[in-house]
Amino acid sequence: MENATKALLIAGGILIAMMTLALLVYVFGYMTDFAESQDRVAATQEIVEFNESYEAYNKQRMYGTDVISVVNKAEDNNIKYNDNQQYKVNVTVLDKNGSTININDNEGLKTAIFTCEVMEDSNKDGRIDSIRFKQI
Repeated sequence: MENATKALLIAGGILIAMMTLALLVYVFGYMTDFAESQDRVAATQEIVEFNESYEAYNKQRMYGTDVISVVNKAEDNNIKYNDNQQYKVNVTVLDKNGSTININDNEGLKTAIFTCEVMEDSNKDGRIDSIRFKQI
């Protein structure tokens, strides 16, 4: 009888140990999923903030000084992410005829009126990477 009691205690201890181990594995898995979820939320928030800084220039009418601002912003961004093509922003400025111009070289274009024709994400990662302005 004494051996049967000890066997039941051992079996009960093993059962409790197995249940505790299963609970620890479940909690560890849940915590890993939670951390990955937080990383995805942070990455999405970073993309939203990045896009909002450029969406401010998605207007039908703006002066050349605004276009200069977005060109400089894109250049600073491209210097910051020199090694990573995914984060580069390409800004194209067109004159009335559709020819590409360098707005920084022409003082008269600072007061010209431009429109934002295209603002797109060609990499499909959610981050704006191409903007095109055309002089009106």
